[in-house]
Order: sequence, then C-alpha cells, then structure tokens
Amino acid sequence: MANVAMDGAGAGGGAADISISVDEISEIFNKINKIILELEKLGTSTEAISAIKFYEDGQAKKALEVYDKANKKAMDLYDNYSQIAGLVAYTINTMMEQDESLGQEFYTKLDLPE
Repeated sequence: MANVAMDGAGAGGGAADISISVDEISEIFNKINKIILELEKLGTSTEAISAIKFYEDGQAKKALEVYDKANKKAMDLYDNYSQIAGLVAYTINTMMEQDESLGQEFYTKLDLPE
C-alpha cells in the first residue's frame, strides 16, 4: 500500500493522503488490456462477417448489415478502453517517478522492461 500526497485534494484545498495498492492498480491495468485484446478480436471477426457477400439481395442482406453497426460499437468501446488504459498508464508512470520503490513494484507486477 502506498500513500501519495495529492495537492488540493482535501475539502479545504490542502493535501490529502490516498492509499493505493500496487496489486490493485496493476490488476486494473491488466484487466483493461485483456478487454482491449478481446475487443480487437471482436472487431476483426465482425469485419470478416460483414465482408461476406453471400447474400446480394433480400432480407438476409439487411440482416447482415447489423454486423457493421456491431463493429462500430465494438470499436467505440475499444477507443474508450484504450483511453482508460492510457490514463491508468499515466497514473502508474507518475507514481513510479515519485517513488522509486513503488516503481520497482510496478516493474515486477506488470512485467515491464527496465
């Protein structure tokens, strides 16, 4: 558990201590990345299905158009999770810069190159 002082974080604008578990933030980061990989697979799959031109006309063609919409929604989720991953990575990097021993814990937990 690490205590990080955040400027202006209290009710009166003073510094406040925030307890952060390296295990928890590492787990969050890893889960977000796992979701991103699944969304990439989903995007590839829905693109492949929507590219099938088996049905040229009729109701089946209209039914297959749903894959384009599904792919767009999956890519919107992908963009959102990528943005979240970037923010978590920024937080981790900031914490690592402020505390060398905390940084070493992150290197170990996230299997980062030194």
